[in-house]
Amino acid sequence: MGKSGKKEAALTPGGDLRRRLLNRVCSLYAQGFEGAPVAQAALRAAGVADETLWADFKLGYSDGSLASVIPEGGEVREALLSLGLLTKEGEELFKGCVVFPWFDENEDCVGVAGLRVDAGEWVYLPGPRSGAWHWQALKRNRSILLTASILEALYLYQAGFKDVVALWGVNGLTEDHKRLFQRYGVKEVFLVFEAPGPVLDALREEGVQAQTVKIGKPLGEFFCEAGAGREFETLLTAASPATKISSERTAKEREEGYERTPTGFMVRYGKRWYEVKALEREGVRLKVTLKAWENGKESSFLDTMDLYSLRGRAQLARQLKEHFREKPEVIEGDVAKLLEAAEAHDPKREAETPKAAPMSEEEKAEALGLLCDRELMTRILEDFERCGLTGEEDNKLIGYLAAVSRKLDDPLSVLVQSRSAAGKSTLQDAILRFVPEEDFEKYTRLTGQALFYKAEGGLSHKLLAIEEEAGARDASYSIRNLQSSKYLSIATTEKDSATGRMKTVEYRVKGPVAMMLTTTAVDMDYETQNRFVTLTIDESQEMTERILTHQRRLETAEGLRLKREGERVSRRQKNAQRLLKPLWVVNPYAPKLTFPANSLRARRDHKKYLGLIKAIAFLHQYQREVKVLEEGGERVEYIEATGADVEAANRLMAGVLGQTMGELSAPGKALLARVKEMAKGKPKAYRFTRRDIREFSGWSDFQVKTHIQELTDLEYLYSVTGKKGKEYVYELAAGGKEDGPPVLAGLTRVEAQA
Repeated sequence: MGKSGKKEAALTPGGDLRRRLLNRVCSLYAQGFEGAPVAQAALRAAGVADETLWADFKLGYSDGSLASVIPEGGEVREALLSLGLLTKEGEELFKGCVVFPWFDENEDCVGVAGLRVDAGEWVYLPGPRSGAWHWQALKRNRSILLTASILEALYLYQAGFKDVVALWGVNGLTEDHKRLFQRYGVKEVFLVFEAPGPVLDALREEGVQAQTVKIGKPLGEFFCEAGAGREFETLLTAASPATKISSERTAKEREEGYERTPTGFMVRYGKRWYEVKALEREGVRLKVTLKAWENGKESSFLDTMDLYSLRGRAQLARQLKEHFREKPEVIEGDVAKLLEAAEAHDPKREAETPKAAPMSEEEKAEALGLLCDRELMTRILEDFERCGLTGEEDNKLIGYLAAVSRKLDDPLSVLVQSRSAAGKSTLQDAILRFVPEEDFEKYTRLTGQALFYKAEGGLSHKLLAIEEEAGARDASYSIRNLQSSKYLSIATTEKDSATGRMKTVEYRVKGPVAMMLTTTAVDMDYETQNRFVTLTIDESQEMTERILTHQRRLETAEGLRLKREGERVSRRQKNAQRLLKPLWVVNPYAPKLTFPANSLRARRDHKKYLGLIKAIAFLHQYQREVKVLEEGGERVEYIEATGADVEAANRLMAGVLGQTMGELSAPGKALLARVKEMAKGKPKAYRFTRRDIREFSGWSDFQVKTHIQELTDLEYLYSVTGKKGKEYVYELAAGGKEDGPPVLAGLTRVEAQA
């Protein structure tokens, strides 16, 4: 073949001929894999047995016949030699290999790796590697898993962890990886391999939050064990409690393999069914009756044992191993999961609803005096102060009103968003302190189906408080459905105790429910967030000084007096809320009200605004005339909102929605304000580093990195440099008023009325 410059250029990496040849060769290898039992057996032996996965990643096999199907000379053979698919000796590079191709954004093959069937060795095309294996994961999630090889990535993918990308060895982080991470906004990376130090440092230099997940054994060995998916999720949570990475496979097992029964529950692991009933907790004993059987077989196992007994669990595992004729490690995994499920199952909790505390005549009079006070809202703020919560006046009132709105047909829901340690949990706890125990439920975590199995009226007109939104992420669908439809329903299967046959049973949970969540997340799921009134904590230095002063005050004798007074105040507030009667609220001003309609979100925010007016009027029901509407022989009692109620809602909503309707989060706005303050008086082209920001603002490195990314993504700051080995340097973009005071224009002013 001639050596003209033109043809040589066509053979260089990235040329069109390279692309076409790689695509064609990978297609041939994929066809060869379908008829190669030796390759399929090798993958199964290696622990990758999911045939769907083989097809999804276009795995192939080279039987060495590529050289024999192309002409002896010519451009194609030269190109194959140039690419390295053929060696100088004319042998096929990947002969006897399972082939793993990877592709770019245009679905063109950009690289190939091979795993020798006989020796277990990896073979790569010569030269630098481009692209990234399974870069598509970066489009799914800003948090990803990184493995040192393609095979290790496949172990994770097969276990349901699909947010995974492979490196080219323990030091195989390339510029292409970094480019793709930056393009898709990767924020969090978990390194799932030993000795990740150089990669860890390189990622952190790029501004990516990186941490390791320590397995302690090879990934292939780890994922061969029963329950490995759940264990890996536990390791991820230990590394980063707020991580969004989870296993689709484990989630499906949780959703489909569990059925509640009248006497306990049934659970399925593979083909093995277990029915647990007659659960009894006595101190350190967890006594259950267990029935076990296999799909399609009539024989069953039945016994009673203490699941808290190590000896009892060991004996149970031996008996079940003989019954199912399964591997010991599989049955031991079943027993461990049965113990976990039995501990989580508590039928008494559903039935034990707290009862309202009896009220003496003196306590009733005191509560009525509060509700009839013309300065009721001011009294509520004073009571919060007496109970130890200083500042945050608007947040306290809106949180309190949201809690009260649980008694309405369209209750409000509140999301408290702030940086860690700002006081979001303190605000939530202070609001709950004023709510009667029988009217709220608080959880630190909710599983995906937890709410579906509550008692039918167990949540109706209650306040559901969740300590961290991350702990309720699996339940986000049920939370949204409760807010929108005001009920939940699920159809599941249970065993008929009379006939022994499976039957369909429907569980239904009635609303409405007021909700209160807290979160540190900046980019919370939009579908969930826009259903809440978002409260942001005041993170200013002035507020911090007020809080510190108040904390010191509580350590004095006066603080002791305030704590004792707080108990009396809390009891009075709870009694006042118990006295609020279920009345309808009519807003005669509604037809004349206006609201900014410049976004689709206004459709939901407007309902929150109207709901806040209702909640304010409802709270003042003892100061309103109760009217009667007679329609169709029915008598409905209601009260009317006043102009004062509308004005109060206008003031509160202007602050809250004005804070959250912009594109920046509250911490993002706070950081932008600090940066602008730092740049005041400096030259127009003033440049600064993250260290400059930390030293000026007093924010932590993590806080600055998190929120400066938001400011650069939304183009409030420009990143001037930021490559490996260089510091990050930024400039302020021109314009932008996101750091100004919150404003919500377009609300109608109503003259205050008594």
